[in-house]
Amino acid sequence: MSRPNTRNKNKRPRADESNSPSVAVFKKIHSTGDISKSDICQLYMVWKPLCHGCHGNSKDSPNCFCGLIPIGNGVRKSGLWQKTQEIIRGLGPNPSSDLRDSSETPAGLTNLGATCYANSILQCLYMNTSFRSGIFSLDLDVLKKHPVLDQLVRLFAQLQSSKMAFIDSTPFIKALELDNGVQQDSHEFLTLFLSLLEQSLSHSKVPGTREIVQHLFRGSVSHVTRCSSCGKDSAASSKSEDFYELELNIKGFNNLEESLDDYFSEEGLVGENQYFCESCQKRVDATRCIKLRSLPPVVNFQLKRYVFLPKTTTKKKISSSFSFPGQLDMGKRLSNPTSSYTYELAAILIHKGTAANSGHYVAHIKDESNGQWWEFDDETVSKLGLHPFGENLGKTSNKDDRKPQGISIEGSVTNNNNGHQEAASSSSPGEMFSSTDAYMLMYKCTNKDGNATESNKIMEFNNSLLPHHFLDEINEQNASCMKSCEEYQSKKGSHLAYITERRQEVKSILIEAPANPEDNSYFWISTDWLRQWADNITPPLSIDNGPIQCEHGKVPVSKLTSMKRLSAAAWQKLFSKYGGGPTLSGDDFCMVCLKDGAKNAVSADVYRDRKESFKNLAEAALAGSCSDSPSYFISKAWLTHWLRRKNAGILSDADNGPTSALRCRHGYLLPEHAPGAKRVSVPESLWLFLYQTISEKVDDVVTFPSDCQPCKICSQELSDVASVEGNLRAVKLEQRYKHEKLISGKSFALRPGEKYYLVPSSWLSEWRAYITTTGKNISSLPEPQSLEAVVSSLICEKHSRLLQKPLDLVCKRGSITQKTSNNDGLTIIPEYDWKLFSEEWSATPGKGISAEIAFSKDAQDKVHGSSEAMPITDGNLDQSLYGANDDFGAREPYVRTDPEVCEECVGERESCALVQKLNYQNEDIHVYFVRGKAPPKSIKEASKDVPVSDRRISKRSRRTSSGNSISLKVSGSTSVYQLKLMIWESLGIVKENQKLHKGNVEIEGDLATLADKSIFPGDVLWVRDSEIFENRDIADEISEQKGDILQVEEGFRGTLLTSSVSAQLCQGITFSE
Repeated sequence: MSRPNTRNKNKRPRADESNSPSVAVFKKIHSTGDISKSDICQLYMVWKPLCHGCHGNSKDSPNCFCGLIPIGNGVRKSGLWQKTQEIIRGLGPNPSSDLRDSSETPAGLTNLGATCYANSILQCLYMNTSFRSGIFSLDLDVLKKHPVLDQLVRLFAQLQSSKMAFIDSTPFIKALELDNGVQQDSHEFLTLFLSLLEQSLSHSKVPGTREIVQHLFRGSVSHVTRCSSCGKDSAASSKSEDFYELELNIKGFNNLEESLDDYFSEEGLVGENQYFCESCQKRVDATRCIKLRSLPPVVNFQLKRYVFLPKTTTKKKISSSFSFPGQLDMGKRLSNPTSSYTYELAAILIHKGTAANSGHYVAHIKDESNGQWWEFDDETVSKLGLHPFGENLGKTSNKDDRKPQGISIEGSVTNNNNGHQEAASSSSPGEMFSSTDAYMLMYKCTNKDGNATESNKIMEFNNSLLPHHFLDEINEQNASCMKSCEEYQSKKGSHLAYITERRQEVKSILIEAPANPEDNSYFWISTDWLRQWADNITPPLSIDNGPIQCEHGKVPVSKLTSMKRLSAAAWQKLFSKYGGGPTLSGDDFCMVCLKDGAKNAVSADVYRDRKESFKNLAEAALAGSCSDSPSYFISKAWLTHWLRRKNAGILSDADNGPTSALRCRHGYLLPEHAPGAKRVSVPESLWLFLYQTISEKVDDVVTFPSDCQPCKICSQELSDVASVEGNLRAVKLEQRYKHEKLISGKSFALRPGEKYYLVPSSWLSEWRAYITTTGKNISSLPEPQSLEAVVSSLICEKHSRLLQKPLDLVCKRGSITQKTSNNDGLTIIPEYDWKLFSEEWSATPGKGISAEIAFSKDAQDKVHGSSEAMPITDGNLDQSLYGANDDFGAREPYVRTDPEVCEECVGERESCALVQKLNYQNEDIHVYFVRGKAPPKSIKEASKDVPVSDRRISKRSRRTSSGNSISLKVSGSTSVYQLKLMIWESLGIVKENQKLHKGNVEIEGDLATLADKSIFPGDVLWVRDSEIFENRDIADEISEQKGDILQVEEGFRGTLLTSSVSAQLCQGITFSE
């Protein structure tokens, strides 16, 4: 049962044009020669009713204006009817979006790549009003001599008075010569920056400003060592050391109080660490601790979240939750405790991320004027309310951290909803906050006793007004910014007004556009122009009706699908505004084109009827039956196509004549056996019908009567070609017969003691392809190269030895055969075939490469071409082949050649080829995830090292059910470590758990490259998950890897921050052990 043809089942059947009303009208016009008004209405579809609500614009109706604009409130992706937001977006960025919400909202700082660490510190310093006032008090002379100070004052001035929502920090970053693409430690930046400021401000002549850094941030401690025997302190214990921050351990501690207790705790010096007491004059047990001598107005607590891992020489972040109070009593920590020394939480520096060498810094800072907390995230500044982590209690300081923050120690959540005045007061004593990412805490003193030292008194400055030398510059910037906003709003308003006006114009004209079928006053307009006018924001300059005109300047009926019938009112509005034309009214139909169309319609109808009458004659001619009356040759293919043609109308200009394929280049009849010259004889009546019809469309139609003789020149040429091909066919047939076994390409049994010859496998493949090519393509392939030249190219000039090795031998079931290959190595052929090759392919029989099968004394002695082998005689031939298995293994067969293989030259060539092969870039390898105990045999076999050109992966191997498979783009220089990261990212197997194999060999050594492990393009590897180590995020590994690439941490080396003084202060930065 044949399968039904469903290829065209969904296609609509083609309408029968012969029965259409238009064809009937054309026939009437052709017969009478008159064109009535009803004929015009029928041909130009004027009778069609007006459309309302079509899905799309109908080309068949000139009265359909649907689809030119969206229905109702619909929109489009582009043009006049797209969304208003999209139109506004096309005007460019709105400068108003870069303005601050209000004067109370702080401004942000731009992140230039990886400068968030500097932005967060600068915001902390700026929001400190005392520090800001001191910076604004600097004199011009100091600013001119110190560019960093000048840029800092300029930056602070913009943060305070600019109307922009964020300030460009580029000038300041460039002044410090920082690398904006390298992430740095914010604590280290603060330490070095304060040191640089302290040094630069020392040149100021303004009282108080010179030591603003020391007055605000500097405290003092003493390292006290006390003898346990005499109770006396060491001489060094009375010395005080300055500090600008206190570095606290958080590993193993839950809150700030515990970390402070650890910082000021006593350490016992016993055993080998005993202290030598000057009073006791001997080594004694002692205690050592840190005593807090004085406190600054602002205390910075550095939380040591990064710990150093000696085994891996890397840093790891501690992500445990850490609590700290809203108010902190530091008076009890002084060496001379006081009753009241209260500090309030002023800022929290947060490090988001899981790795030590990457992540993102943000700052949560309290506004001193109203107690509101703000989050400073580079350009974005967000209001948090009265809570450091936002009044939304579910919010955390880290998007990835889902632990609640802002929770008191007692477990109650604090949420003060009082007004700004109350918010400015001190926090409640029991209020506690917690964070898993807090990196630095800033506390500001709110109450001290009257006995504080001079260094602890907060400096009082004048009103922190904007410096006068920056006032004009800031005002100019603000004026320019406001001008840009006003210009944008004006441009936006005028553009939206224009869009509204255009839409109203289009809608109003399209409402009047349809003309009733009975209306005699109408105009024709191009549909393409009308569509552009209705859809584009900027309409065309003038009406263009040129595309719908005929050569006579009128409206042809053939352009009906490209034009619309427009009412006189709508046309007058369009023409008065846009001009152009030409104006084509309802009376501008083309009489000439209509009469030509009528003639063609009748001719097509007549042609269709006559073709149907000649159909039987054409089918009989194709079947080979033709009457004895005069007949003519036409192309068989052309006649078949003519019969099958669905459109039975008159042939078009693009059709070829029925004899075009039969005419040779000399203008005569081609021989029938020429390519494409198959012909049939047709009766004279059929030929005359075809000739009369086709001669009107095709020039130079040649007539070939059935008694016409073929071209003699072409016949001779074809005979010569046929003779050559016949001889070639006979030669190939003879060679296939003589080399019957060799032509199959199968291996044959080799016997020791017999003489063989070697030929290149590539030449043998070319010879097989050439000999087996027959039929029409018999001469398509070129002959193989001369065999003697090929053999000569295998001999090295230096040693007169072989440059290639014969393919390896295979011993199986007592039979010796040779491996096969189409491209590589030398293949063994019998002596009989070599002698025949010498005659057939121009080779000297005595100059061939002879070979014989020999047995090595042991496996280590097997060398190609070596003469150090045990000779084979007829007496021990059978014993060699069919001896005991234990003896056969020790006497491995090999191919002994004459001349011998040049191991030196072959080794050099193989080394060069291997290096070239391993020097690949961006090639595919395949990795299979094996979940079972052992990988399928298909995967192991695909992993074997075979030449890339011969490697193929079967469908069964690709569809293995043992696990997932991936393709990875790698290079020869890709390390095993990088490959494991790719597998980790694709398959989710942690790097340490990957047991990666190629075949049966495990791939080890993360530092080795794929070239070192002989992994080539197209190789198939397999991996198993040992599941020993826990799963973790690959982002941590990648970030740590990037941190290792930045070795060795150069920090701020090469910037202005690393002055001699800064370097000394930086030495105090340590990590927890």
